[in-house]
Amino acid sequence: MHPGRLSGNRRPENVKMCGGPFPSASLRREVRLHLPCLAVTVPSANLRAVKSKIITAVPVRNGEEFIQQTLEAIARQTLRPDRVIIFDNRSSDRTLDIARAFAGFECEISIAGLEGQCMFTNFNRALDFADQTDYLHILHADDTISPKFYEIMTAALAECDGRGLAWCLDERIDEKNAHLSYSGKADGTVTVLDRDSFLQRKAEIGNQAFCATLMKTAGQPVPVRFPLDYPVLGDQIFWAAYGAQCRQRVYVNQALAQYRWHGTNNTTFLGPSLQSLVLDEWRTMETNEALRGRGMSWHRALKLKGLFAVRSGIKAKRIRQQGNADYAQQIVRVTKEITGPWLWLAGQTLIEARDLYIYGILRHQRHPKNIYH
Repeated sequence: MHPGRLSGNRRPENVKMCGGPFPSASLRREVRLHLPCLAVTVPSANLRAVKSKIITAVPVRNGEEFIQQTLEAIARQTLRPDRVIIFDNRSSDRTLDIARAFAGFECEISIAGLEGQCMFTNFNRALDFADQTDYLHILHADDTISPKFYEIMTAALAECDGRGLAWCLDERIDEKNAHLSYSGKADGTVTVLDRDSFLQRKAEIGNQAFCATLMKTAGQPVPVRFPLDYPVLGDQIFWAAYGAQCRQRVYVNQALAQYRWHGTNNTTFLGPSLQSLVLDEWRTMETNEALRGRGMSWHRALKLKGLFAVRSGIKAKRIRQQGNADYAQQIVRVTKEITGPWLWLAGQTLIEARDLYIYGILRHQRHPKNIYH
């Protein structure tokens, strides 16, 4: 997730498969399976027997507004996925009609068997295809990717013998595709991180958007799943746990993905929960730090609590700006119980200086619904 928006952190969830070269009509036959808790549409046995190089999974729920743009972005890839699978979480709008009518490629569609499933339950269904492909990409139905995303990202992991994880910068855009900001300054470098350095970043909830992340599964099952008890931060827990078991972790410092902020991002609906919005963030920091296996020293705890004070302070300020002063004060209260008053005060000083520089002097744009930046 992008720390902040589920990156999966959103209302739409779909997963669809397609690819090029695309199978003949006879191989595109769909089979309907009825399981105790899941009814899904899957490819024919002949198609499933062929291992793919790239599978793009598109989880979605009610994504009619943006899914066409997502599919078009996949169709423009210089290295196309072999399969695109729409994992539909019981959409009630025109999402599936758009996917079925898309002219760029044929899509496979998998429909959740239970209505109202957790978003991450839908994502976990996509992980079931990991052993059928070398690379698996979970692309939300409101995000897009640049034409060379797969070409560049697979090349970054080409020398990885086994499971790998690669992610790049993302560009934040709004409902009308207008540029908002970048997640960092692109310089074209490629950095290979050792396990400890990677987990250190994950404990600090370093930026990593879903759309900007590619898993190399090497035809193996994924050994971890998205947790269902972190409705906003589940992706941060997953990336840390998966990356910890990878042979290689690669950061590509190019903006090759577009992460969309809009009024129906999932965090818009999950934000009102103090547990999921604030307390789970500290729990994520502690969980990911524990994966390092070093214990938490006093100075490391000081740094993480300082970061937590800043991140929570930004949320409180944005929510106050949206007119919800009571909820903002609740965020302040529970955060100070963890950080103490002095770290909280230091964090707020940094926030004011940061906002003055980024949004005042540099005049960067921020989506009004974005409470994370």
